[in-house]
Amino acid sequence: MSISVHTIDARGHILLETMRDYFGATPEVMFREIQSMVNTTVEVLKDKGINYQDLRTALVPRTDRFEAGFIFDTQDIESSWYGLDVMKELLPLLDIKSNHSVQCGDLIGDNQELIFSILQESLVLSRNLDFVHGSALYCVYINNLTESGLERISKALSNFKAYVGYIPCTFSSRARIYLSTILANSFLKHGSKVIMGHEDDRPNEENINMVGYPFEEYGMKVYSLQSMYFGVLLSYKIERPVFKGFESDTELSLNAISSQILPIEGFGVEIEEAKHGYLKSDKCGKLEKAGVEALSKDELADLIRSKVSESYIYNLSYLPEHDVSKFNVMLEIPRVDGGYPTRVVAALEYKPKEKLLRVITMH
Repeated sequence: MSISVHTIDARGHILLETMRDYFGATPEVMFREIQSMVNTTVEVLKDKGINYQDLRTALVPRTDRFEAGFIFDTQDIESSWYGLDVMKELLPLLDIKSNHSVQCGDLIGDNQELIFSILQESLVLSRNLDFVHGSALYCVYINNLTESGLERISKALSNFKAYVGYIPCTFSSRARIYLSTILANSFLKHGSKVIMGHEDDRPNEENINMVGYPFEEYGMKVYSLQSMYFGVLLSYKIERPVFKGFESDTELSLNAISSQILPIEGFGVEIEEAKHGYLKSDKCGKLEKAGVEALSKDELADLIRSKVSESYIYNLSYLPEHDVSKFNVMLEIPRVDGGYPTRVVAALEYKPKEKLLRVITMH
C-alpha cells in the first residue's frame, strides 16, 4: 500500500526522537511505529468526517501563498487572557472556506536587543510602537494566505488598538527563524472545522476545545484528537535551516517512508539528461526567474545539493509498486535582479543505497 504523509514534526515535538533513543529502536521499528501513527491519525480524522489528504495546504509550504506573524501589544489589552481578545478580532477575518495552521506565542528571549533589531528589520508597522520588552508582544502566525488576504486582515486589524503590525514570513529572514523557535501550534483550520490536540489519556472519540476560543460564534466547529497525533502529524513547521542538533527531524521524516536512514547532506544529486532538458524547456519560466536556466546539469545539481539543508522535507511518499521513496523540499534561490527570492519546489527520490537524491521534477 502506498504511503503519503504531509509532514512529520520531530523538530518541535520530541515524541518520536524520545521513543527512538530511549528504546534504542531501529529504523525498521520506527518505520512501523510511524506508519501506525499515520494510519491511526487518518482513521480518527475519517471518523470525524475529515479527509487527511485535504489538510495538505495547511501543513506544507506553498510557492503561491504567503505567511505572516501578526503582532499585538498586550499592554493595550486589559484582560490577562489577551489571546482571547486577539482571536475575537482575528477569527471573523478568516475566510470560512480557507485552510490555515495557526501558531501563537509571546516574543520571548533573553536578548532584547536581538528581538528589537529583528522587529526593526522586518515588522511592517500599522502604528507606532513603544518597545518595552518582547514578552509584552504577542504573535499569531498564519500560513497559506493569499497576498490580498494578508493585506485585508492587516487593514481590518488596524482598527484594533492592540494591533501593531505584521512580520512577513513568506521568505527566509532572521524574523522567520526566530518565530520558528518560540511559537507553538495552536490549531489547524480546515474550512469551518477547527482541529487541535487534547490530552493523550482522553479518548479520540471526544472533541474538546482545549484553547477555549469561541469558534462556534464564527461558524466553526471544534474537532480534537490526542496531542501525540496532532503534534507529530498535524502541526505546521515554519521553514528554517536544519540547525546542528535538529537533524533528527529530517531523519525521522525519512523514516516515515524508508527503513534505511542516512544523512542526506552528503548525498549526490542526480539529474538525468532528459530531465534536465525538460526542466529547461517546460519549466523555463520559473528557472529563468530564479536566474538558473543557463546552468548546466552538474551546476544545477550542485545548487540543489547546497539548498537541501536550508529547509525541511515534506510531502513524504512511498510507492511500493515502484519501490520509490520521495519527498519535496522548498528551494529559495536569490534573484540576480535583486528582487524577492524565487521559491522552487524540488521533488526528489531518496535512494539510500546509492546515496543519491534523484530529481523527479521542479516547479
